[in-house]
Amino acid sequence: MTNFIDISRPIYSGMVVYPNNPEVNFMQVQKAGEGKNALTRIELGTHTGTHIDSPAHIHDGAEGVSVYEMNQLNGEAEVVDLSQLESVITDSDMPKTETERVLFKTRNSAGDQDEFDDNFVALDDSAAQECVKRGVKLVGLDALSIRKRGTVNKVHEILIDAGIVVLEGLWLAGVEAGGYELVCMPLKIDSDGAPVRAVLKKMDD
Repeated sequence: MTNFIDISRPIYSGMVVYPNNPEVNFMQVQKAGEGKNALTRIELGTHTGTHIDSPAHIHDGAEGVSVYEMNQLNGEAEVVDLSQLESVITDSDMPKTETERVLFKTRNSAGDQDEFDDNFVALDDSAAQECVKRGVKLVGLDALSIRKRGTVNKVHEILIDAGIVVLEGLWLAGVEAGGYELVCMPLKIDSDGAPVRAVLKKMDD
């Protein structure tokens, strides 16, 4: 039996979102019973919970999520544990990696999913540039943004303009460093971003 590890954040009414992003609301429009089925309307932003960004997120009129093929989103991945870092990931913090998909686990995953930590750990420009140098195709992080809030840098531009998928909002609590098979399935929404169901499969399963 295959053992999957769900690294996605649950989506629910009132969940934490990145500041100034649309709130999440579930509204029941019809109850089950008396010959009727339950129906619920959901309102949420394209960057809710675990999600990917697209070129349209940083460039007006650019391509949406459909620019990324499934074989780029899915495949062999490596979880790198940098939980000791307090603020940012730099190129000198990155150990040697062997795969085209790298997921950074930080102290963010030891926090509270129901609270927004304004001092979350994120990448700086040097780390983004190092990912490009290594030929990485997908970079994942356990924060709602890969860029440090309040900073002026080009992390999104460096990665996205190099054709790298930016996977944000992972939840890696309990996940050990090492090699996995990543299954990353965004909603088929061709927009500036899309929520994702992301799971890991241990390579030896």
